[in-house]
Amino acid sequence: MKKIAIFCLIGAGVGVLGWAKPTISISMSIVTVTAYHPGAYCPGVPKGITASGLKVKEGMLAVSRDVERNMNLGFGDRVLLHGLGVFEFQDRMALRCRKKVDIYIDCTKKARRFGVKRYVVLVKLA
Repeated sequence: MKKIAIFCLIGAGVGVLGWAKPTISISMSIVTVTAYHPGAYCPGVPKGITASGLKVKEGMLAVSRDVERNMNLGFGDRVLLHGLGVFEFQDRMALRCRKKVDIYIDCTKKARRFGVKRYVVLVKLA
């Protein structure tokens, strides 16, 4: 009887250790990053309103539709741009844009000075 109990305990211990561990899924993409300001000309788009309907503010970004689709992004998702910080996805770029991200900067002069950053790693935060 003792042997059966010991074998049951050993079997339960091996069973617990053998369970699959939860995995973390990381979505990454290499993108070109530019900066935008609502003072820029966008025909047919109300100034300062994002595709999600929120008023634009620092810390938001616009993503090209191919990146949005490939990374399975939804409005409000947070993403990390390597070397630039964490931003919130709230806006979409024009259909013609591919593998691009625009970060919102509140000052036109700073947005122009930001320029273009190529080969930036974009990571979706869980």
